[in-house]
Amino acid sequence: MKIFEHVNTVASRVKPRLLVSMMLLSLTSAAVFNIQLANAAVYKKVDTDGNVSFSDVPDKTAQLITVAPLATVPAMSPELIESTLGNDQNSSSKVRVENYKLTIVSPTPDQAFRRGDDTFSANVQVKPNLTNGDQLVTLVDGKQSSGGATSEMDRGQHQFTARIVNVSGRVLVSKSVSFNVLQSNVKQQAPIGKKH
Repeated sequence: MKIFEHVNTVASRVKPRLLVSMMLLSLTSAAVFNIQLANAAVYKKVDTDGNVSFSDVPDKTAQLITVAPLATVPAMSPELIESTLGNDQNSSSKVRVENYKLTIVSPTPDQAFRRGDDTFSANVQVKPNLTNGDQLVTLVDGKQSSGGATSEMDRGQHQFTARIVNVSGRVLVSKSVSFNVLQSNVKQQAPIGKKH
């Protein structure tokens, strides 16, 4: 009985070592295999129907091609990431992003203005108040505007846009609404020779 116990004890000590050795051997083999694959020749073959195939097996009709190495980028260390993003806890220049709520009160969607008779004006609400140098920019048809005489606008549909932009010009929030400028009514004159 003692002989079997001794064999089991020795076997239990050998198994983990054997297992580790086998794992190291398989990892080394995999690494060598991957290096061989990376350096393996690649052949391009076009058949009579125009189908293109690639292989690592040479063929009389195949053409040897060179494959550019795979571009890799080394990982950044946590320290470099922190310094790049400016996550210093003592920094007073922390970027604070506000979640602004932007509401266009007027013009309302598809509101109509009479050309020459009405004045276009916009009313925009922003909550909370702008901070960090953020600004409200208003545009009519893509051009900066704060309103004005409709006589300078062509009749038809127009687009009013309100945007909040940060100091670097990045748009934080944007809303748009369409409105219309209508031609003014023109009094019709009585035909010549007839009095009305």
